[in-house]
Amino acid sequence: MAEKLVDSEGRDDLLYVRTEDGSYRGWRAELLVGNLSNKVEEQLLLCNSCKGLLREACICEGEFRCRICIPEGVSWQPVNMNRAIVNDKMICCPLKKRGCKWSDTVSTAIHHLGECEFFPILCPLGCVCLKGERKGKVMKLEKRRIPEHQRDSCPLRELVCEFCVSNVKACQMNPHLENCEHFPVPCPNGCVIEEEEGTKRVKRRDVPVHLADECPLQKVQCTYWDHGCREEMERREMDLHEKEFMHIHFSKTKQLSEVKSRVTNLENRIFEKDSRIEELSVALSTQLSTGKLAWKINGVKQKIQNKESTHSDPFYAGLYKCLGKIVWNYDNTGKVGVFICIMKGEYDNKLHWPIKYKYTFVLLDQFNSNDNLIYSGQITKECLVKCPESFMRPTDLTNLGYGKFAFISITEILEDKYRKEDSITLQITVELLPLL
Repeated sequence: MAEKLVDSEGRDDLLYVRTEDGSYRGWRAELLVGNLSNKVEEQLLLCNSCKGLLREACICEGEFRCRICIPEGVSWQPVNMNRAIVNDKMICCPLKKRGCKWSDTVSTAIHHLGECEFFPILCPLGCVCLKGERKGKVMKLEKRRIPEHQRDSCPLRELVCEFCVSNVKACQMNPHLENCEHFPVPCPNGCVIEEEEGTKRVKRRDVPVHLADECPLQKVQCTYWDHGCREEMERREMDLHEKEFMHIHFSKTKQLSEVKSRVTNLENRIFEKDSRIEELSVALSTQLSTGKLAWKINGVKQKIQNKESTHSDPFYAGLYKCLGKIVWNYDNTGKVGVFICIMKGEYDNKLHWPIKYKYTFVLLDQFNSNDNLIYSGQITKECLVKCPESFMRPTDLTNLGYGKFAFISITEILEDKYRKEDSITLQITVELLPLL
């Protein structure tokens, strides 16, 4: 089949047969340098269908044809012909009309087309035609025009934005400039540059700063706004306004200063009273504290899997600040440890150390209140000797805890007896003992 190769300008003078392997057959007879020697040679060397030079001849319906010119389903027979006769014929470049001066034997023509500067090829950047028969398809241009096309006209060539120095495709440059943060835009207020013509232009990203700090036409509040002056004006009018109303500004400033001073004194007195009330309130509430904590722990199964420790909210035993702590797999023994930790508190400097107390842990049976798990103990002199850091005044947020290392096994705590909807309830009681 004959193929037309059309470039972006619609020129289709390149007509010859292209085979499935990409090579070219049936070069047009008019491209020969000199005519065929006689009619017999013309009949033997030209295809009756495409009138091109035969290189793989076949007989079909009594005529010589190129193999690819034979219709599908029509019988044919190959012909052994002397290819050297065709290959040695002198031929011009099929692109002669476009200006190519090449001529040589048929055998070298295919190689020439691969190098011919007039041969139409696709744009290496892949830009498409916007009109004509090839609209929407990749643009074709003569090979010799590709460098100029990529440099000057290809919409997919990369350009450098002169404002932000970013690489932008040519077809995207206009949308880029509409959003480029460095593109100079006119001041929204239309302010002008002194001794120059035209509106002042600033980088798009700097417009907010220009309006806030520089633009002489921007509406601003009087600098004494907080002192009671409620005038608004253009920035360029500010100096004149301050000069004209200096005495009023001074008077308002003095009055406001006196009012602020009185307010500050009142606030300080109120703050002192509030602080004292808060101290008394905290002291009263902590002194009346029973040292009891009802602690509901959710997500028990996940906490056991994560092997993490869990801490309660702080509670008070007298003026001592405490919290509960659970270690879900103490020293990998499969046991759950329960402890009491003494925290840094507001009244530590007024308390006596070391602390001595009785403690009780109660793990509630979720279904039978008479079958709770209970453990009790108290701090003795032996405890102070063995773990003194657990009962002295904390230097960190909390001191080391003290309690029951093997309060219950992990297997038991996961039973429905103590766990309901993956939650358990632990009650902790701390009762202060006389000083040691």
